[in-house]
This record gives sequence, C-alpha cells and structure tokens, in this order.
Amino acid sequence: MKMFVVRLNPDTREGLPYSKYPTRTEYDSIYKDAVMDGFHEAVNFLAEDGIIRGYLPPKHLNAMRTGDAFALLTITAKGAQEGGDMIVGIQVGCRYLGENIRKGPHISKNAPQITWHYTCPDSLSLLLDKQIPDARSIVLGDNGEWYRGPTWEVNPNSQKRILSTIENLISSKECRKKFKQISKALSNDTAPLPRLLPIESSFDEEVSEALSLPPQSAKGNEHPTQVEVITYQYVRDPKITAHALRESNGVCHDCKEPAPFVAKSTGRPYLEVHHVKMMKDGGGDTTDNVVALCPNCHRKRHFG
Repeated sequence: MKMFVVRLNPDTREGLPYSKYPTRTEYDSIYKDAVMDGFHEAVNFLAEDGIIRGYLPPKHLNAMRTGDAFALLTITAKGAQEGGDMIVGIQVGCRYLGENIRKGPHISKNAPQITWHYTCPDSLSLLLDKQIPDARSIVLGDNGEWYRGPTWEVNPNSQKRILSTIENLISSKECRKKFKQISKALSNDTAPLPRLLPIESSFDEEVSEALSLPPQSAKGNEHPTQVEVITYQYVRDPKITAHALRESNGVCHDCKEPAPFVAKSTGRPYLEVHHVKMMKDGGGDTTDNVVALCPNCHRKRHFG
C-alpha cells in the first residue's frame, strides 16, 4: 500500500486538533491567518459512526486519486508560526472519493460549509495524543527532498524508517497499541480493506427537516431507484453475543419483559445484543460491555 504525507495548517485550538468541527467564529479566525484553505482540514480525524472523512488541500498528487487504498501521514507545515513541523497522526485504508460537502449530525446550523475528499475506517485512524516534533526531518531523512505541493509520496524504504521512528516516539499505551494495529494493516497488502461509496447517511436528518416544515402533499416515487452502499463494520466475536443472550435468560435487560418472539434462526427468544459503550466511541467487544435488549429498548438506546 502506498503512503503519502500531507502537510496542513496547524489547528491552534485548545485540546486535540483535527477531530472537532469548527464553529463559525473559529473558522473566520483561522481563515484570516491562513487564507489558502481556511479550516477544512480541522476535521481530518473526526469520527462519524466509525468512519473518518478527511480533507486534502488543492493540488494534491494525482496518485492519490486512483481509487486504490493508501496510507496518509498528516504533518503541519514547517513554516507555521505556531504548531508547525509536527506529526499529527496516521491513517490507513484511505480512499479518494472526490470533493463532497459535509452533512454529518455534528454540524450546527450556523457552522461553515466545508468539504471532504477521502474516507478511512476509524479503527485504522490514529490521532496522536501528543504530536511529534521535527516532522519534516523524520519524513525526509538525511537525503530526501520535498518538492512543491501539499502532498508527498513516501518510497517503501523510507516508509519503514518513518514508521519505526514514530513507534519509538509514541509514549501513550493506547496510541502504541493502535499504531501497531495500523502498521500491521499497512504491511499486509493482502488484507481486505473496507470501502465506502460517497453516500451520506442523512435520511434521518432530511425526515427531521421535513417534519419542521408546514404539512404539504407528498407525491413519493412509484419506481424508486437503488444505490449500492458499502460501509465499514467492526469485527465482532460471536461468543460475546452468545454470552449476552445466555445471560439474559430470554428477558430484556432494560424493560425486564420477556423477548417478543422466538427467532427462527436459533429457536431461542429473540433479543438484540447492544454495546453499552459503542465500539465507534471506543467501547470493546467484551462481556462486560454488552447487554441483551428487546428490539424496542434497543432502538430506544440508540434513538430515544
């Protein structure tokens, strides 16, 4: 898998950078200092239901647009007055999907409209909890040269050196664990990587907007079209699900009522296994993080 380096404007807000949608005030502030791109890149590590949608600056390499999966190492520009020449994070399994407008649920009504170009699974995206200095030196080594442009392709020999250097400089146990997972995926060219078509899950938002408008006639569509949607999915252990179902004894954890029917596939009372702390939020697929719920209570946990 090819690796590219992208250098972006530093995110000088307090807290972790590149993982929070900017407010209008924040956007206007940074745009005055960095007129080139504004704050589009401020959400390059923002997780949306297990998916990262990131931004690439104009004039990025055509080699990133082939549709093949690639790795992306994010650094900040060396010439920045504050927060420059730092390694911010690394992402694997990225795919370029063209320019798209963000429509996620995290966007407030007065937020600026910004765009994204690539996706990758949150499980293979690491935002360092402590940025690593001397980014340009680590990326280029002793003899490397960075030509004009915001992105740079890393050759295989340099890739190994860069990964080894970063691994030695990571101090957090959690970061180190995830970095090893990312390195393994990067080195295994035969490993299947998930793919996502540029389809936003915005139907619920559109329904909510329709409900807020005065009632009007709805014609619908007698011949609705279809779209293929391929998304990311966490790998779950069936033994964990089986454990939760056995522990439930056919009774919903929340409402304490018996399961509503018997499942054809198992011949057992039908309950759905829910992760208390969802995996997209960092929860584990473990026995202490799952409960068995009836369909109503399961939907209530997610949408109530």
